[in-house]
Amino acid sequence: MQQLPVLPTLVLGGLPGGVGWASRLLRTGIDVISSGAVVDTDQTLSDTHTAASYRPIKATGCDAKLPSGAWLVEGQSSGGAVAIDPADVIVAQDGLQYDNQNDVAAALLEIARDNPAKWWVAARGLADCSADDAELALSVLVEGTKLVRLYLTKQQFEA
Repeated sequence: MQQLPVLPTLVLGGLPGGVGWASRLLRTGIDVISSGAVVDTDQTLSDTHTAASYRPIKATGCDAKLPSGAWLVEGQSSGGAVAIDPADVIVAQDGLQYDNQNDVAAALLEIARDNPAKWWVAARGLADCSADDAELALSVLVEGTKLVRLYLTKQQFEA
């Protein structure tokens, strides 16, 4: 599994139309790739791994397994998966709230400033919207997170 940046971005839950989201998530710049399914199977997890083998991947709502390697899972882990603790997730996009990237960055910085390595940054509630709207919301999330990473790096070098 690839190393994750500070404030890694991901999607919680499913995405519009279900599976087949790996290439769109790669295009948006999301750090952790998922299939888009509300509940993954071994096959959807394997297909996602094939489409984005060089990126960390996450299973949603299940006990899906990869035959080798490591993967992430929402909630409890089983069978070799690494669990993402919900207490460590900042939900920066909940449904289609079209904040601009600066608003997302300000909200993230307020929460993550003192311990950014602890947090995951997520979007959720996108399964019932259009695919284009979901992709736009994810792009705003990614760009806002990048702004926070740049700010934190600047602060670190100026200290």
